[in-house]
Amino acid sequence: MAAALSAMVLAISGCVNFDAARTSNVGEDCQSAIQKQNEAWSDHETPQMKISEAEKMALSACENLDEWSTAVSYNPGSMGYPELSTEDAANTVYLACASSDPGRQTPVCADAEQRGYLDAT
Repeated sequence: MAAALSAMVLAISGCVNFDAARTSNVGEDCQSAIQKQNEAWSDHETPQMKISEAEKMALSACENLDEWSTAVSYNPGSMGYPELSTEDAANTVYLACASSDPGRQTPVCADAEQRGYLDAT
């Protein structure tokens, strides 16, 4: 009985993530910055420095991880993907933060760090 109860608790706890990204409203500044990032990623001639600048602008323009990941899910090309869900987009935040904001000074990276999305970096 105890083993069955323990297995059930483990199964349930694995499904609960209180810090998971949630779909959010996207403000005009965030949307514009993500669109510029999308344009930078889409142009194969864009130097990496320009892509990093566009990423940092988006990380600064969006208010938090939820807004950023929602905007990225609507514009997956902004991270070089053809398709991303909100949670998948949130799981890519470490790429942008590691390359464009290693000090985690932007609102998105600070929020992502606090919520455990940057633990691997």
